Amino acid sequence: MRNLIIIVFMLFGFLANAQDKITVIHFNYKWNSKNDYNLRGLKNAKIQYAWLEEQPENIVETIRTVPVIVILNKDGKVKMQYAADLTFKIQATKEDIQKSINRILIDK
Repeated sequence: MRNLIIIVFMLFGFLANAQDKITVIHFNYKWNSKNDYNLRGLKNAKIQYAWLEEQPENIVETIRTVPVIVILNKDGKVKMQYAADLTFKIQATKEDIQKSINRILIDK
């Protein structure tokens, strides 16, 4: 029983700190704002939206299609990204994105 309580507290602490470890950034151009992707409801991640026109040239050069959702680990390294298709829309579901976040948290 004692071990179970310890595991529950460890898991709770892990999930409480998880939001500081994963960042999800949605990049898009202003002219394509009608195709913005709603990331509300994603858990265990810090969500940010950014206009590509307002980013430094080194970031703009790395993004080939918009919109794009980039998932970064705590070190700022790209772990996953979801890019739009020819319709300028992201076809991935919110569940797909949440699964990626969860996988990154577990894999560390």
